[in-house]
Amino acid sequence: MSEQAISSISVLMPTWQGMQFLKRVFEALNAQECPLPWDLWVTDSGSTDGSFEFIEALAKDFSVPLHLDRIHTVEFDHGDTRNRLAARSAGDLLVFLTQDAIPTGNTWLADLAAEFEDPLVAGAFCRNLPRQDAKLSTLVLSRDDPGWSEGRRVVELPAPDEYATMSPDEKRALYTFQDVASAIRRSVWECHPLPRTSFGEDVLMARAMLEGGKRIVYSDAAKVEHSHDYDLRETHARGAIDGSFNRSWLGRTCIGRSEDVPVLLDRLAPGDQAFIKTLGLSIAAERELANEVRNLRRAAFEGLHLGGQTTHLRPATRMRQDGDLKLLYVVHGFPPDTWAGTEVFTLGLARGMQALGHQVAIFARVPGILGGPEDFEVHEGSFEDLRVWRMTHRLDHPNLRASYEQPRAEAAFARVLAREQPDVVHFQHLIHTSTSLVRVAKQAGCATVVHCHDYWGLCSRVQLIRPDGVVCAHNMGAGCFACVKERSLESIPALASLGPGVQAGLVELARRLERTEICPQEQRTQAAEFMDLSEREGVVLGAYRDCDLQVSPSRFLRERYLESGVFDPHRFLFSENGLSLEHLSARAKSPRPEGVLRVGFVGSLVWYKGCDVLVDAMGLLAGRSIELFIHGGFDPEEDEYHQDLERRAAGTRTKFVGRFDNARLSEVHADLDVLVVPSVWYENAPVTIAEAFACGTPVVASGFGGMAEFVRDGIDGLHFEPADAIDLARVLARLLDEPELLANLSLEFPRPKSVVQDALDWEFRYRALACVERRAHNQRLLAEFSPREAQRSSGEILEQGAEMVLLRPGAVLEFSLEGVPEGPARLEVEQFSLAGELGVRLTGRVEIEGLESHMLPPIQADKEDRAVLQAIDLRLPPGASNLRVVAGQQSSSDGHLRLVRLCLHARPSHES
Repeated sequence: MSEQAISSISVLMPTWQGMQFLKRVFEALNAQECPLPWDLWVTDSGSTDGSFEFIEALAKDFSVPLHLDRIHTVEFDHGDTRNRLAARSAGDLLVFLTQDAIPTGNTWLADLAAEFEDPLVAGAFCRNLPRQDAKLSTLVLSRDDPGWSEGRRVVELPAPDEYATMSPDEKRALYTFQDVASAIRRSVWECHPLPRTSFGEDVLMARAMLEGGKRIVYSDAAKVEHSHDYDLRETHARGAIDGSFNRSWLGRTCIGRSEDVPVLLDRLAPGDQAFIKTLGLSIAAERELANEVRNLRRAAFEGLHLGGQTTHLRPATRMRQDGDLKLLYVVHGFPPDTWAGTEVFTLGLARGMQALGHQVAIFARVPGILGGPEDFEVHEGSFEDLRVWRMTHRLDHPNLRASYEQPRAEAAFARVLAREQPDVVHFQHLIHTSTSLVRVAKQAGCATVVHCHDYWGLCSRVQLIRPDGVVCAHNMGAGCFACVKERSLESIPALASLGPGVQAGLVELARRLERTEICPQEQRTQAAEFMDLSEREGVVLGAYRDCDLQVSPSRFLRERYLESGVFDPHRFLFSENGLSLEHLSARAKSPRPEGVLRVGFVGSLVWYKGCDVLVDAMGLLAGRSIELFIHGGFDPEEDEYHQDLERRAAGTRTKFVGRFDNARLSEVHADLDVLVVPSVWYENAPVTIAEAFACGTPVVASGFGGMAEFVRDGIDGLHFEPADAIDLARVLARLLDEPELLANLSLEFPRPKSVVQDALDWEFRYRALACVERRAHNQRLLAEFSPREAQRSSGEILEQGAEMVLLRPGAVLEFSLEGVPEGPARLEVEQFSLAGELGVRLTGRVEIEGLESHMLPPIQADKEDRAVLQAIDLRLPPGASNLRVVAGQQSSSDGHLRLVRLCLHARPSHES
């Protein structure tokens, strides 16, 4: 990878509660004299001490362009927040600076940039100097810190043979790098973004750069004032974090035995004593300081020992050759078939990633049409300029389990994976496909992300709301069965309160009933469904958990999933969805006729959207100067809920306006003073709220779920008690009775994340995931074929039942191997032998490209019907395009095959 000369710089700073040092930091930055153009990018993580406002006030008159934005505290991560800044900036050199590191001298930035005149230098970090008021114990403890010492250092790896024999301790010394004040080439960062981790992202970055053949420089010319005076508790905590990091990420145990702690203390004591002697203290002060240092070192060592006990080992990361990615998005529907929120988001993100130069494909479920493809057939096509693999699935589930785990969908997906070989698979939804797709992707060596757009992982009804309108705070355990069956809904709380032991007993009882032949079939079926539903949460959440990252577009939804206790909070991101709102604008509101308050509802008129609550509130405000405009499809002649709305609206100033073209949304909002979002379920991240803000319209919303999160009560809207028409009427009355309220709610609308910004965020996340070392599973599924999926056939072939076909002697089925990789493989052939066919032999052969032949041993009929699985080890040659199954042996025309399915798995190369 050839590195270009640095021609521009972006200084990147994450901030949070930083007012103690920010004034000095920005004074030092404003004084920099640098020959290269540079800019400053700051992301604040929810400060409440005035940090954001302080920086905002500086931006106008700062010496270079200063870009400032803010994220929620939940979004902060040491690696990801810095990556986010890097993604939004454009400098060739990325300079990372913490809010408490104060550059010394006006050539600090120029000195740091000068280290990159050597094209092999990928990263450089600055020398730290103690603060003027630093405690003496801090000076002693930092005496042997490589980030504080004098003398410039250039580090690169020794010869590969020597590096391979180095101990973990020796390697860790090489990886010294501190992003307190540091710089990395953008071209290097694009090949290895900072890893997402709560500690040590700079060390992991250093390892990757060095192992990628680059150099790292410790620049003692570029200095920053930066030190911390930690107490015993803080020192122990940091030691534990450091020890855990070293063990997990580097395979290094810092202190293996507690008995080693006093030995290490005695070993370091003479050096500490010698340094203390140079400070000119009294004998008593020297003794007191030595004791303080020893206690602090003990706290650190004991923490290192404690943290090093972790058994959670993480894979290494490696620099990629370039930043290009191959991405596969999995979604339960896709345009032009469906245009709901998840599908539109997937389309926008896929477009964004393709616009950034990455290779993108979609794997989407499509509904079947009469005379169309068979279920689970996959066809490659396109939508606009995106490649789309469409899998037909009519959702004709044979049982409840098939609604979340479907082997045939798994097989179809495996074939697409073999063809695409993506770096990252981003599951936008797993409904209508199969949760086992995650396992297939991981076995193929792909990085995986699951997007939690709704509550499907927790609730088989998706919305955490019962048919009777009662909202569920979480999965209701055994009570979910009553909800799904819409029976005895009043029993749900009691069923949900059953302990794990009782619920396990119910599952075991259901298992026995299902296996008891004397039970009526209806009871056996219900028992099987109860077991399927009882296992659903573990299977679905397990698939979500097994992904490398989980992501939620709202904090509320994220918390609901975290409450399950299944997920690592650090791997479960909150990240707002990017929205395409460029077509919207905040037009001037049209004049209000006679002071009438114009209230709007925009959306689908379905019961869980709560429009009836809004209409009832209008009834309570009869006689007041208020009008309601309901925008959405309205058909009272065909829809009972619409009939009910029409009845409730009688006598109120309510107009059912109907649908409108989305291109007219700004025009619609220009005639509204306030939008009401009265949903009675936990809406996640309603797009209607972001659209209203983009059009300059405040929002009155139900005070729970994502609605309460995205509408800031008293700032850009108001909350009311969910499903409470009286409270909604009270809130709307405030807008009538408080003349200034509406104007005050229109002063400060949040700016939603754009599709372009979202694509930049996902680009660095995908790149970071793709840098993690992974290996394809030795026995991963390469392809699965139903006999009816044969590309070609010849001879006499009879369909038998829903799944089987009978090949008479000499008959042939040919299957496509397109996209299946070469190498050793194992073919499993499932046949079915009938007890009454004593004179029929099931035998045949398998051919690759019509050349290599493998015999299937004969199967003789037994006393009972039985499924028989036969395995053949074979090697797929480069470019193999077809696999043929032939009934009968080459030396004889005798022999039938009754095929159920064929599965092709990878096989370890050492077995070839």
